[in-house]
Amino acid sequence: MKTLREIAESLTVAAVMLLVLLPVRVLFVRYIADDWIGSFGLITAISFSILYLSYKNKLGWFGKAFVRQLFKVNQGKRKYFVYFNLMFGLMYFSSIVYGVEISNQFEEDKSQIQNEINIHSLQQLEERVKEEVDWKQLPLAILTFFYIMIFRFDVYALLVGTLNDISDGYFLHFSTVFMVEIIEVLGILIFSKYWLKNKQISFK
Repeated sequence: MKTLREIAESLTVAAVMLLVLLPVRVLFVRYIADDWIGSFGLITAISFSILYLSYKNKLGWFGKAFVRQLFKVNQGKRKYFVYFNLMFGLMYFSSIVYGVEISNQFEEDKSQIQNEINIHSLQQLEERVKEEVDWKQLPLAILTFFYIMIFRFDVYALLVGTLNDISDGYFLHFSTVFMVEIIEVLGILIFSKYWLKNKQISFK
């Protein structure tokens, strides 16, 4: 029962943080400023405010659960799993952001690719996926995708650049949002690891 309680608590904390931070960042980048650095400062302030208020017992049950989960993430084998996934996510979304920026140098190539595959919008892409994709080939497609990302980044850049154009920029937009989100999570985890070490905190 204790294990189920811990799982439920960790999922609740993750969901609340996601529902608070992600919409704020998306709205900020979409309607206030495209500069992710400005978004980074805003959300970092919110994140560390939550950490400080949690430490001061100002957020009730959620505050205690939040601090407890931060503490547990940096303990035992769990930290290797968490940090590996965060670093992998950071590498992936960073590669998309960088790839899209590089692809802007090859506008003619991207237009040619769209014409050859005859896809110019997300709606057309969705229709083609439903009609033509063989889901049994998905594992091979994923391996090919990461192979191209590592060994043929020029092709990868054209691919993600084309996807970004088809999605009217939303592919880059959300990749940037998630990239910054991961950077912040890493910052909070590393900071809390050393900050909580010398604090007298009740986890009950």
